[in-house]
Amino acid sequence: MQMDMNDFVMRLVAIVLGVTVHEFSHAFVALRLGDPTAAQEGRVTLNPVVHFDPLGAFMMLFVMLGYAPMAWGKPVPINVFRIRWGRRGFALSSLAGPTSNLLLASIFAIPLYIDGGAWISPQLYNFLYYVIMTNIGLAAFNMLPLPPLDGFNTFAGLLPQGWATPMERLRRPANIVLMILIILPWMLSRLNLTRLNLDPRILDAMIAPIFQLFQRIVLPVSGCCHAVGHSHEHAEA
Repeated sequence: MQMDMNDFVMRLVAIVLGVTVHEFSHAFVALRLGDPTAAQEGRVTLNPVVHFDPLGAFMMLFVMLGYAPMAWGKPVPINVFRIRWGRRGFALSSLAGPTSNLLLASIFAIPLYIDGGAWISPQLYNFLYYVIMTNIGLAAFNMLPLPPLDGFNTFAGLLPQGWATPMERLRRPANIVLMILIILPWMLSRLNLTRLNLDPRILDAMIAPIFQLFQRIVLPVSGCCHAVGHSHEHAEA
């Protein structure tokens, strides 16, 4: 897999920025709601080093090169017994991560609305594209209602206790299901088994409508969406 070095660096910066802001937001909201657990571990910071474990950071490079199906940031510890409003406080802290990604994407989209983005160089356009789309993707993926993702934690925290308890029992087996949904399509692709007319990209189908919704929120002007895509394609040509 060939990748221009400038392109690789821009993608890497976009991912590190998105994950850092995402994890920081979990920790910050938890602290504001009275749970100092993450703060005591130094997680209320925008220093990306503390938000990645070594293996997760290593795997991120492999994902970008196409040699691994997934990577991860370091989970933020939240104590549901210390956070204000208990499960609902946990839900708010969980929701803070994807929300911060959408906010970050919206901030980086602002230049596209200034004179239609005509003043932006192709290289800067590419960087904005990567940051915007990476953060929309992070938000969409994490809002899937599957554990251990933020979508599951948000919905479980907002549900009545009678519904939340059965959902919690599904946490462990659903973790396995999520891993299968991530790894299986990648394995079939790497083994050139896609010719078997199997389409295991169930996760992509689940993410797509959420991604499209978030894209319309961040880039509400349709012409802006087309401008980003067109400029990206032009720069790659």
